[in-house]
Amino acid sequence: MATGESIDATQLLPLVRASIGEFVQTLPSDARPLLQTQAFASGLTAFLVSLARANTAMNLTADANPHHLLTTHVRDSLAPLLAGMDAPASLLDIGTGGGFPAIPLALAWPECEVTMSESIGKKARFLQSLVDELPLRHARVVHGRVEDSATHLPPHAFAMITARGVAHIATVLQYALPLLAGDGRLVLWKGERDLAELHDPPFVAKLQRLHCSATVVGYALPGIERKSKLVILQMTPAIVGWPNRRNGP
Repeated sequence: MATGESIDATQLLPLVRASIGEFVQTLPSDARPLLQTQAFASGLTAFLVSLARANTAMNLTADANPHHLLTTHVRDSLAPLLAGMDAPASLLDIGTGGGFPAIPLALAWPECEVTMSESIGKKARFLQSLVDELPLRHARVVHGRVEDSATHLPPHAFAMITARGVAHIATVLQYALPLLAGDGRLVLWKGERDLAELHDPPFVAKLQRLHCSATVVGYALPGIERKSKLVILQMTPAIVGWPNRRNGP
């Protein structure tokens, strides 16, 4: 499959349908219809075409080949569906970059209000172009760091916050706390080596103080030998006194 400006959406659409059709078989039965719509296939195709073309001018991803993106980044972005998660009312993705995991999740959960945060200007502009072009009725882009009050993100407003390949678990939790709803969920894509942080005594004590439970869900992607993990930090509404937002790490 060609990359860059030579990509044709009409030629790419059958590949997208075939790849998603294979992936759908690994999902819980109630999640399968979310990815079997024409809107999802068409939106995902348009996203991959835009990403490949934009990648010729800016470094959005190391490999913009659509087949590679479908079998790795797209499927990986949809891991919450593999874990049986339902669509939240609102989602904030920290450090969306080239669009993962926010764009595939926004297409799979079209009624979810998705906010994509990105601190790098050219990437934020690319994401905004996707919002303008794709069927993302409830999506928006925020240019800036989520821990910076200048982004004007509403406090405690997000039912789910996601971060894929961003910082340490404790750091992302610190960023997310002022923004998570009282019963919100922080979902992180992590490798096996990252899980040691969950057993660090100070971090365990912090989770206990926050009435926050940590769950690790392993998942496998078709054709990928690497074993991946979702770290799910679930808040409870028993928290009294949320930490204030602060600038910087």
